[in-house]
Amino acid sequence: MASIHKQSGRAYWYASYRDASGKQHFVSTKIRHAPLGPDVKGRAKGAATARRLALEMAMRLEEAERGNATEAHWRKLLADISERVNQRRLEFKAVDTFLNDWVVRAEKAKSAGTHERYRGVVQNFLKSLGARAKAKLSDISVQDVQKYIETRLEGGRNPSTVRTDCKILNAPFALALRQGLCLSNPVAASEIPEGAKESRTPFTRGQVGDLLKACDRLAKLDVANTVWKEWRTCILIGFYTGLRLGDAIALDMAAFDFEGHVLKIRPQKTSRKKRDLVIPLHSQLEAHVLDLPIEDNQRLLCPGLARRKVSGKYGLSTQFHRILAEADVKQETVAAKGKAGHDFHRYTYHSLRHSFVSELANAGIAPDVRQLLAGHSEERSHAVYTHTQLDTLRKAVASLPGV
Repeated sequence: MASIHKQSGRAYWYASYRDASGKQHFVSTKIRHAPLGPDVKGRAKGAATARRLALEMAMRLEEAERGNATEAHWRKLLADISERVNQRRLEFKAVDTFLNDWVVRAEKAKSAGTHERYRGVVQNFLKSLGARAKAKLSDISVQDVQKYIETRLEGGRNPSTVRTDCKILNAPFALALRQGLCLSNPVAASEIPEGAKESRTPFTRGQVGDLLKACDRLAKLDVANTVWKEWRTCILIGFYTGLRLGDAIALDMAAFDFEGHVLKIRPQKTSRKKRDLVIPLHSQLEAHVLDLPIEDNQRLLCPGLARRKVSGKYGLSTQFHRILAEADVKQETVAAKGKAGHDFHRYTYHSLRHSFVSELANAGIAPDVRQLLAGHSEERSHAVYTHTQLDTLRKAVASLPGV
């Protein structure tokens, strides 16, 4: 018959019981035999309750062992005991429910782009699980994660992309581990692939000049289409501020402080962190913006470009390739591996951001100043600058050559 015992120096009751073969088991119930309490009477009452719960747990364990209990029976047993001891039932969430709930919460805490990336990773992982997507969260193994990794690699995804996927997937499983919903994190125990990441090639000063001339030629050939003139503005913004394409086309006149000669913007990628990026205006960019024929009722610098999507078959990134061709900039493409992969183009609008940082480095600007200007630093705030910092940033931008 099941029984409970105390062990010297141990704070918990130990359950003793026999299974169907007669083998005896001796395990901790994790129920204190001397609970803490405000007074003697309270402690005595708590001790009596703990003894009763521990004995019930021992009897239920023996009953389950001898009755060839199913997994559902074990889960109910543990949930019932947890409810009695901790006043809270154990949760056995399905993996698809837990991960999808995590994505929904991420929508409120992350930017739209980041949330979309999280959602895609979770959907791909659940797809790789197949029917096991309905399994309990604690049943997901390292083998399940490895299968997902191998599927992504076989589909042509770059190892660096898969590493990022695993980093994203690790977050909800680490959370589940902290909450006690699983005994281990299968993502953290998996073999993450190694591999170099492809990098954009920065435009040279001469190539930037060729891009600007290409915009002028396209504007003459297609007089009715004003987007080519807007592309000229957009390219200058990219080269002299390092802004991403989405931020560049969304700029309006309110972002410019012509008296202070600075541009103040909150980049979309880090908007949730509520950090403003302050960039001193280069004289050539400032003169160009001041010369733009912007109507009072239209404050956007590039209204035509702002109405179009950045990516996609007919997006701005694709349209930029026409400017590259007109400028006779030879594209360098790394072919995709597998059906799910994407061709990697070394020259895109984002190359202007690389040019911005590279030109600053070539001019001898210190790394910490370059990080501030590019908005890469996560440790320093851009909301408030001392006069010394702002003067340093002014000298940095003023050092860039004219195009």
